[in-house]
Amino acid sequence: MKHSNNFLIFLITCLTLSFSGYAFAYDLKPVILNPDYKHDRFNTQPKDIARFFRAYTASFDGADDNNNDGTADKWGIPEWVAYELHKTPQDLGKGPTRPSTWITDKTLHNTGVAPDDDSYKHSGYSRGHMCMKSHAWRLGETADWNTHTVLNACPQLQMLNGGSWLALEFKTGKWADKYGKVWIICGPVINDLTPTEWIGDPGEIKAVVPDAFFKIVVKESGGTFDILAFLFPKDDEAGRKAKLDRYLTSVDNIERLTGLDFLTSLDDSIEETLEGKVASGLWDGS
Repeated sequence: MKHSNNFLIFLITCLTLSFSGYAFAYDLKPVILNPDYKHDRFNTQPKDIARFFRAYTASFDGADDNNNDGTADKWGIPEWVAYELHKTPQDLGKGPTRPSTWITDKTLHNTGVAPDDDSYKHSGYSRGHMCMKSHAWRLGETADWNTHTVLNACPQLQMLNGGSWLALEFKTGKWADKYGKVWIICGPVINDLTPTEWIGDPGEIKAVVPDAFFKIVVKESGGTFDILAFLFPKDDEAGRKAKLDRYLTSVDNIERLTGLDFLTSLDDSIEETLEGKVASGLWDGS
């Protein structure tokens, strides 16, 4: 009996340490910014609740009134995420394992602003990365880990998340490899800035289901900028082999749909020219 009691105490101790380690493991890791990266170089406006990570900058929706109906909104998603992506470092290798539970911001969660992983469970929607995990891996393990947070996620149908959206993520990575670096600004589109669908069970913090998603990609050569702007409907079924030029649009159109203002750091004349343009094709000619 003595040996059985000792074994029981040992087992309880191991389980306690295991679960306490598990809880700790799924916090955000310390953020060490890299001064060589200007993720929000083009000064996207407005900024709501800004959070700065090594691999990206996010503006998370707070308790503001997005559609001016007199009621404070809490969308539970980022309004935009911006990041500077450099070419793949040599001998990068395979990225680390992601946390199995998506991480929330405890302060924002406690004030009812940010959901946690539970809000996505049983919803039928994936937790769609805005800054791609493997893009962040180019800046190291901690940067990779810290993409796995609701501050960097929107509800996406998996056929989009693993389809045309993923295809463009891979394409932007190739463009960064080809041109040295690119800048990416992406986020949700809510029709009329008035949500019609939410996820989250009773008692959980809700998150808006976007009607569409945008992605703006900018490259620079000799002080001259070029831009591609994309718009994806939430229920897109084209898959990984989608012809991405079919999603091309103008930045002006994305601004009209989102109420955001992009490229504000550029001279007005340059900004207006770039934002009014719909590219005729992708940079690699596809």
